[in-house]
Amino acid sequence: MPVCGHRFGCPVCSAWLVEHRFRGQLVCHHCGHAEKRPEACPECGTFDHLAACGPGVERIAEEIVAAFPDARTIVLSSDIVGGVRRLRLELEAIANGEADIVIGTQLVAKGHNFPNMTLVGVVDADLGLANGDPRAAERTFQLLSQVTGRAGRTGRKSLGLLQTYQPDHPVMQAIVSGDAESFYAREIAERERTGMPPFGRLAGVIVSATTRAEAEGHARALRRAAPQDATITVLGPAEAPLALVAGRYRFRLLVHGARRSDLQGFIRQMLAQGPKPRGSVRVQVDIDPQSFL
Repeated sequence: MPVCGHRFGCPVCSAWLVEHRFRGQLVCHHCGHAEKRPEACPECGTFDHLAACGPGVERIAEEIVAAFPDARTIVLSSDIVGGVRRLRLELEAIANGEADIVIGTQLVAKGHNFPNMTLVGVVDADLGLANGDPRAAERTFQLLSQVTGRAGRTGRKSLGLLQTYQPDHPVMQAIVSGDAESFYAREIAERERTGMPPFGRLAGVIVSATTRAEAEGHARALRRAAPQDATITVLGPAEAPLALVAGRYRFRLLVHGARRSDLQGFIRQMLAQGPKPRGSVRVQVDIDPQSFL
């Protein structure tokens, strides 16, 4: 049967809605918008032909149950019915050997002890590398180290499997080889070469407004108002990776300075010399940002 190709996007964000099958909802993970999962395609009206894109835990669980019907399968997710109490009971059951297969989100990697686990698989292991965060490689390496470390903690023979489109990436090579020292040495050298933290400093200036023209215009005016400083560079403005959140259009200026540069003073002067926010315009400053969305 032909497929119309309709996709479900958040009505107020530049993001796709995520299917939560346990709750029967489509949810935006950025603004919290939620709507009931429809039975039919709203574009062509076809029933029972909606297909999720990407390997969510609920979808993986359905395939696992079909492939291994006799296995005791537990799904761990912040979306689990029963909340924190149910999650705690599931973790205790896993630790006591009452599960054959565990399917979970990143929370599985966070400090839990599963003594009977000897095989770990990570789907889309390189997903965290596909963004503009200068810490992406470090964060991905830490997460993969944690999750693959769930297996074999009692000394039993174990195996970790990573699904990746980038098997030659330094992160994947470091995980396979177990050579964390070489990975961190490479990361440190690259950051020093490019002046990234901790060898340099970053600040994000996000300008948002209810219209794209207002946001872009104010961001460009701030860029023109930036003072001259040989140790500081202003990049942008450009649309933020999430260009629309909760109905507000977002443009970002990225300020990059030397380690000893007066980044706060530079931004204060830029804001003082630039136009004052009017109408729906808002300006947010994030020194040493942890998120680049």
